[in-house]
Amino acid sequence: MQGHTTISTESEPDLGSLNKGAELMLSKTQQPTLHNWRKQMEQAIIALSVTVGILTLGLGATIGYLIRCYVQETTPQYSHPEMFDENGNPLPDELLAIRFEGNPNDNDDD
Repeated sequence: MQGHTTISTESEPDLGSLNKGAELMLSKTQQPTLHNWRKQMEQAIIALSVTVGILTLGLGATIGYLIRCYVQETTPQYSHPEMFDENGNPLPDELLAIRFEGNPNDNDDD
């Protein structure tokens, strides 16, 4: 990445001048200090905590859904006895539904 570097064939090549970039990169590497180590550990702990939290939430939702399905399937559904005939079949024609519209308390104020 040093652009156009040419070395003459008549003279002895000076490789030290070509390796300045490598020397610069090697000089910047340091032993991990305590501060850098703590910062890296904090980032790792945060990442693991978020991952464990999301997995726990997913597992809880799955278990809750399965329990809800089990309870709904095993719990008998109760209905009003007047909605069935003697054999336990529903009566679709003999049921009466009443719906009140308006405010029924208008006449009570007098």
